[in-house]
Amino acid sequence: MRFPLIAGPVMNTRTDRLILTLFYLGSFVAYYAITLLITLFPNYAELRSDGLLMPVLCLFEFAVIYPLYRFYCQRRDDIPLGKLRPANTLLFIGSLLLLMLAQTWFLQPEAWLEEQAQQGSSSMLILMFTAVLLAPVFEEILFRGFLLQAFLLWAPRSRFACMLLTSLLFAMMHTQYVQWQTTVVLTLFSLILCYARLRSKTLALPIFLHMLNNLIALLPAWYFSLQ
Repeated sequence: MRFPLIAGPVMNTRTDRLILTLFYLGSFVAYYAITLLITLFPNYAELRSDGLLMPVLCLFEFAVIYPLYRFYCQRRDDIPLGKLRPANTLLFIGSLLLLMLAQTWFLQPEAWLEEQAQQGSSSMLILMFTAVLLAPVFEEILFRGFLLQAFLLWAPRSRFACMLLTSLLFAMMHTQYVQWQTTVVLTLFSLILCYARLRSKTLALPIFLHMLNNLIALLPAWYFSLQ
């Protein structure tokens, strides 16, 4: 299959855009298939009760999405990892902290987080490792990388619409959360990450912000797991 080698969101032909779109969406289908296939594991119920389901899921998703990104980067340079820039980083850290402060006024408790806090400290450490170091990498590659890029290929002048659609999909895929307030916060969080990706033109900044968010969100559950 011919893989377009032209850098940038604008393709020379409709065929180039279709090929890239199929790659982006295929990556998303692979990611979603993993979340479904893991329910077929013979020890699925045991993994869930031990608080290890999410870490195992993250390991499988990282093992699939990251190699796809490496394959992509060998052929194109329009979704680079890049580096953090202090000014941009501080600006977006401030935006993230403001969102986290605002959500304390209306966010409702989530049963999933409460369940994690009741697990042993070993399970909680494994969760923190995968949720803080692995999940932000493959989720940023997939959502702020591949999916956002797919929408921008076809609607380059509708950047906010592309960001919003990406963010809604991101929020919907976090099925462990059931409160509508959490869905709203996840959508706003993703909009910040989308804008960080477009402003910095790299994935390093949204990955860092995602890691910071997950670390802060899981620290209370880790603390209670030690009690």
